Amino acid sequence: MAVTDSKPSGLTKESAFRIFKITIFWILMANLLYYLYEDVTAYLYVEQPSLFDTLEAFAVSIDYIAWMVLIVLFELETNAQSKDRFTGARKWVITGLTAACYVVLVYAAYGYAAGLVNTYNFEPLEDNTACYFANTNFAFMTDSARPVELTDKNCRDLEAEKLFKSPTDHVLATESVLPALIRLGWVDIFNSNAWLLVVLLFQIELSLEQAKMLTKRRLKIIMVWKGFAYLVLLLCAIYWTIFSSFIDWWDAWLWLVAFILIDLNMLGLDETQNQQAANRAAAAEAN
Repeated sequence: MAVTDSKPSGLTKESAFRIFKITIFWILMANLLYYLYEDVTAYLYVEQPSLFDTLEAFAVSIDYIAWMVLIVLFELETNAQSKDRFTGARKWVITGLTAACYVVLVYAAYGYAAGLVNTYNFEPLEDNTACYFANTNFAFMTDSARPVELTDKNCRDLEAEKLFKSPTDHVLATESVLPALIRLGWVDIFNSNAWLLVVLLFQIELSLEQAKMLTKRRLKIIMVWKGFAYLVLLLCAIYWTIFSSFIDWWDAWLWLVAFILIDLNMLGLDETQNQQAANRAAAAEAN
C-alpha cells in the first residue's frame, strides 16, 4: 500500500514566522557592524588611551555582541523545536555563556553611566575657536551624539558658538548641543537598565518554567514588571525616533520586536512547531 506524503506544500504560517525571526537576526548583525565602525571612529579621538579607555570607547560594540549572543541563547532555550535538546553538558555551556553575557551587559551599563558623567564634565573653552582645532585630530559632537571630524570647511559653522571640550577625548561640543548630549546620555541609562530588568525577568521566568514552578501568580507578577520595562524601552525608542539619528531608533525598534518574538516562545504561542515535530517523529517511528 502506497504511503501518501501529507507534508504541506508552500509557505506555512510557522515557516513564515521562522523566516521573519531569522531576518530580524541578520538585520541586527548588520547594525552591529555599523556600531563597530562608529566605535572605531570615536576611538581615534581618545587621548593616549589606556585599557580602561579602550573598553569604555568600545562599550557599545561589546554590549551589542553580548546582546546578540544572549538573544540566540534565549531563542535556543525557548524555541519549541530545540529547547529539549539542551541538557547535561550543553545546558552548562549555555549557562556559562549566559552568565558571561550578563557580566558584559552590567559593564556596558556602567560604560553608559561613565559616558554621561564625562558629558557633565565638558570644560568651557574661552580663548580658542573651532577653527583653531581644525585638522588636528579633533572632532565635534552632533546633537545625535555622533563625532564629526573638525576640518577647515566645517569649523566655520561653529565659529559663533561657545565651545566645550571633553576632559578625556579630542572632542568638542557647542553650548547648544551639550544639553542634547546630556539628555541622550540619560536615555541611554534608562534604556540599558530597562533591558537589564527584561533579561533578569526572562531568566527568572525561564528558570521557573524549567523547574515546573511557574505558577499563574508568579507569571502575572513577572509580566507586570516586564510590561513596566517594555514601557520604558518604548519611551526611549520614541525619544530616539524624534530626536536622534536613524540607526538609533531603527535599532531600538528592532530589539523590541526581537524580544517580543522570544516572548512568543515563552508564552507557548510557537507550540504548533513543537506539535508538528512530534507528529513527524511519531510518523517516522511508525514507518
